[in-house]
Amino acid sequence: MLKVQEEKFLLSASRSLDFTYRGLLVHHQRVAYLSLVLGQAAGMGPAELYQLFKTAIIHDAGIASFDQKDSLAKFELETEARWEHCQRGFEFTRGIRALAGLAAKVLVHHDRWAGGNPSGFESSRIPLISRIVHLTDRVNVLIRDDIPILQQTGSIKGRIQDEAGKEFDPELVALLLELLRRDSLWLDLTAPWLEDRLLFLLDSINKKPQADLVDLARLFACVVDAKSRFTYHHSRSVAACARFLGTALGFGARDCSLLEAAGLLHDLGKITIPEHILEKDGRLTAAEFGLIKQHPYYTYWLLKPATEGLPLAQWAAAHHERLDGSGYPFQLAGEKIPKGARIIAVADIYTALREERPYRPSLSGPQIEKILLEQVRSGALDKKVVDALLSNRRQLELE
Repeated sequence: MLKVQEEKFLLSASRSLDFTYRGLLVHHQRVAYLSLVLGQAAGMGPAELYQLFKTAIIHDAGIASFDQKDSLAKFELETEARWEHCQRGFEFTRGIRALAGLAAKVLVHHDRWAGGNPSGFESSRIPLISRIVHLTDRVNVLIRDDIPILQQTGSIKGRIQDEAGKEFDPELVALLLELLRRDSLWLDLTAPWLEDRLLFLLDSINKKPQADLVDLARLFACVVDAKSRFTYHHSRSVAACARFLGTALGFGARDCSLLEAAGLLHDLGKITIPEHILEKDGRLTAAEFGLIKQHPYYTYWLLKPATEGLPLAQWAAAHHERLDGSGYPFQLAGEKIPKGARIIAVADIYTALREERPYRPSLSGPQIEKILLEQVRSGALDKKVVDALLSNRRQLELE
């Protein structure tokens, strides 16, 4: 089992959840930080506070599209948007061992204090963690980044107070409003060192637990694949293919696990791309392809801070590099492309060609073989990796 520091991985990879039409936000870190401050004030112990952090840092994992993110950025939640992403987040997290105990909290993190929720919960029956995340999440959507934060405090506190006893736990609202009398707390939320403040709080409540990298990677693979109806199982299929090829090529157990994780996470940067581009049924414009080309770059920088000492970021992010230097985004060539990345590249192409796409149907075995061999002849793909795939293709298709 390949282990990583859990909080560090979640902090870094969760940034992928914050891309919108407006660019990269800091929603999940703000919600996590304010939740921990409120949880401490509410008397939570270290173990419960760490569960609160994990819930807050991935609470919106069920949001699949930029349009859904925009709808949830409005303070008044629309009924369908409110529950749909909670249900999807529940389904994603309950299959992850490190997060399974939090799935029920994610499911009800927008339950209204006054009731009328699909769960049937109301008031104190709603888990405290979920009540805190709901409140701090709505505080954050009220923050405008184009206005100095201390010019907004009165209006934000007023909106929250108005919903005490309706949307929110009135005791939590009273406690939060008392905490928010401190200008420094507001400034923390909008400061460039927010992550440092969050890490400082985490240092005081946990012992930096380790978690299974492949297990955590499965959550973010679900998030990425939900971006398009054409890629629903893509990352998991690439991961299975990459692990298979690693075994066939003599990789050890540790590196095969690393290949599986890289396959699960190779398209993490695609979460930065609007869905209408991913699902376009015609030829991409130069501008649209420019956006597509950025996704491995973001994959690299979302993973690198969380996996120091492992080649995960390189293996995952170099899957569009080509041996002849014609790939992207780093224009690597030859020996500068790691063997792990060459395997992910072949697994990605093979898997994509087997899948239906908006601009073409899935391809047959002979068609796929022809394309792969052409890419070997042109100097793009590693011949040994392609040969391993083609010679084991029948067994691979049964996996």
